[in-house]
Parts: sequence; C-alpha cells; structure tokens
Amino acid sequence: MVACTGAEGSLRVGPGVFLGAARKGIASFGAMLETFPISDVGDHAHGALHLEEKHLDEGWEDGLREGEKLGHLDGREVGFAKGFEVGQELGFYAGCHAVWVKCVKEDPECFSERARKGIASFGAMLETFPISDPLNEEILETLNGVRGKFKTIVALLGMHHEYNPQETKLSLTF
Repeated sequence: MVACTGAEGSLRVGPGVFLGAARKGIASFGAMLETFPISDVGDHAHGALHLEEKHLDEGWEDGLREGEKLGHLDGREVGFAKGFEVGQELGFYAGCHAVWVKCVKEDPECFSERARKGIASFGAMLETFPISDPLNEEILETLNGVRGKFKTIVALLGMHHEYNPQETKLSLTF
C-alpha cells in the first residue's frame, strides 16, 4: 500500500510505516517519482529480482568445479583398482603359460600337437599385450582375446575343473 497521506506530510508506504518525504523537500509521491526515475528503480530492482538466478548460476559453477575434482579422484581410484585386476589376471595367465611350457620341455608328448601350438600362440599373445600402455583403447579387446585363448587351451588339455573352481564348488547349505 502506497499513499501520500500521513502525519506531517510523510509518505505512508505500508500499514503504520511512514517515510518523512515532506521533511526532505518532497511534497508528494509524484515529486518523489520525478526524483527517482522509473528506469533507475528498474535497474536497482533488476539485481534484486535476479538474485536467485545469480545464486543458482554460482552454485552450478561451484558444483561443476567440485564435480570435476571428485571425478578425477574417483577415476584415479577406479583406474588403479581395474589396472590391478588386469595385472593380476595376466599374471595368472603368465604363470599357467610358464607351467605348460615347462611341461612341454620336460615331455614334448605330454600334450597334443594342437595344444602345444595353442600354448605357443598364447605365450605370443601374453608377450605382445600392451600392459605398459594404459591409454590403449584396444586393451579390453586384447584381454578378451587372451581370455578366449586361455579357455581354448584349458579345453584342449581337459582341465576344466582345475582352472574353473566355480564349476566344482559344492553347494552345501546348513
């Protein structure tokens, strides 16, 4: 509520709220508006009206910066864990390959010709695996090839139970 009446020529701007406009030389509301043009009021009000939008934008920017920091940290942790898993798996395959090569050296006829060729190509795959190049985009495809070759050799050797302990697990319940 804005009215030009009030005690001693004051400007009443709300219930029980008076501004002493007359004391400062402003006799009426119209004269006050001439002193403060509408465009100036709009410019001052613009900041107040868009305060929420400004804070949302600042919050968005702050959140984006923090998200990038946390993303890098989380990415480093996940990359480290996945890299460890890949290294552990390749170490297992390399150990199996070493045992099979030793068996073939001691007794060349212990495995079939096809199995010996598979063991040789498996060793070549392990040697050429790009373990020192973590940015190689084909690393997962290569790892899947190594896994497939390992499964083929295990099948050729007839050792499914020795190399797949999940299949031999007893399902006992109490």
